[in-house]
Amino acid sequence: MSTTPHIPWTYARLASLPLAWRRRALRALVTGRRLLARDGGERFAATFESVLRLPRREALRLSRAAAHHDVASEIEWCALHKRPVDAIQRDIERVQVADPAVMERIAATGRPVILAPLHMGAYVLCLATLMVRHFPGRPMLVLRQRDDMGMETEVIERLREVDVDVRFLNVSQRADFLSAVRFAQKGAVIVVFCDLDPSYGAPAEMPMFGLPFRFAFGTDTLARLTGATVVPIATTMDDNGDTVGLGQPFEVRGQAAEERAKGADIMRRHIQAAIAARPEQWHLWPMLADYLPSSARVQDNSPAGGETPHDLAA
Repeated sequence: MSTTPHIPWTYARLASLPLAWRRRALRALVTGRRLLARDGGERFAATFESVLRLPRREALRLSRAAAHHDVASEIEWCALHKRPVDAIQRDIERVQVADPAVMERIAATGRPVILAPLHMGAYVLCLATLMVRHFPGRPMLVLRQRDDMGMETEVIERLREVDVDVRFLNVSQRADFLSAVRFAQKGAVIVVFCDLDPSYGAPAEMPMFGLPFRFAFGTDTLARLTGATVVPIATTMDDNGDTVGLGQPFEVRGQAAEERAKGADIMRRHIQAAIAARPEQWHLWPMLADYLPSSARVQDNSPAGGETPHDLAA
């Protein structure tokens, strides 16, 4: 176990409050410009203009919202790290699943399931909600390629205190991947993030927003070997609670290239729709270059840039 991370006093104080209270208090502080750097609100403006083809004013608004969301997300990590179990359970009650009937049908089959979230919103709390409501008694296996994420590990491990049997598995080697297959076949719910960059392996072309995005896509192989249903999900935060949105569930029945392409297209549409709906809540904008080839260029629509190409992958 890593050493306990340092949590700033202001974050710790906000994190101690009930979910709606801490988020409203944060909004009041942000409005007073006490937590965000003076220029923090413009950090992503040029990216939003270029990638999402937004006018400058809307890009600035979303950039300010993204800066707010970054702080709110950090406070949510602190809340899960420090709040007592009964308080976390009350926070879970404020999470809604957009289409619970779909999740209920998938869970009722008893077959292996792969949850494929994006890095959006308070995704740990939302994953806990899905496990408690729809997969009680089944372990949750989180796949990752490194184990040096101290705060994340400690927070996710706390889910055991709310009756979620969470485990981690590093899958940098083939033997590790086969262990994941065995876990799934024994009833584990596998969590594989769908927006990992290509360096995580098995990259697939998933163009979106007119750019040649590529994402890691080993989910199709895992689904084929386990017979699992893949459920793309997107989690979003609001002042009064969180929402788990579901994409199109799918299965992978064979090794044909067409089968992989079909799954990749479903995932591509899910990722693009989730980001387009709440771009300020996607956590990985700072790593945008990791998803694009070095030759990818888009138009910089900022007033200062005019029509000069802006290299987002540099």
